[in-house]
Amino acid sequence: MQDIFADFQLWFNTTFAIFQELPLAALFIMMFSLMITTISNLAQRRFTDTRRLKRYQAEIKQHQEMQKEAEKTQNEKMLRKVRRRKAYIERIQRESMTARCKPSLLFFIPFIIVFSVLRGFYFDSVAGVDRVVAIIPFSIHKLLPFLTGWLGVPHPFGFGMTYFGFYMMVGLGLGQILQRLMGVSLT
Repeated sequence: MQDIFADFQLWFNTTFAIFQELPLAALFIMMFSLMITTISNLAQRRFTDTRRLKRYQAEIKQHQEMQKEAEKTQNEKMLRKVRRRKAYIERIQRESMTARCKPSLLFFIPFIIVFSVLRGFYFDSVAGVDRVVAIIPFSIHKLLPFLTGWLGVPHPFGFGMTYFGFYMMVGLGLGQILQRLMGVSLT
């Protein structure tokens, strides 16, 4: 029986082989990160009511501040008000969490497949190690030695980041920026 995933991985590796080495590897990963983050944010915008979620977020924040003030001052009237609203606040917190997770569930399997393909693409099977896709021009591994092996490897020109480490760095940075630009950030 033919392994469809292995055949696809082989096709992908040969078709996009130019993007396995520096500096094109970093650009390719940034492009994929931008694409995946954009798709995720568009789904978030399409399937969630961000105005309602922002309103809920403001109510939750107001309730938490009132609760802190009530506990600090031990104001009995304020404490009763906080207790009365507690069930409502818990309900809107659950609604908010559910609304934010629905689009993620829709794209979970396709994203896992894309990440698996890219992981295989940036793994050197001959040497049995992850390829370096970007180099940070300083030796972060000297300050944070636990990053070695997890996010990258020491390199003569600094710290060589592997696919996972570089994608995490770029994805988290671009994700926050794109969320704000697309209006899906709740902060």
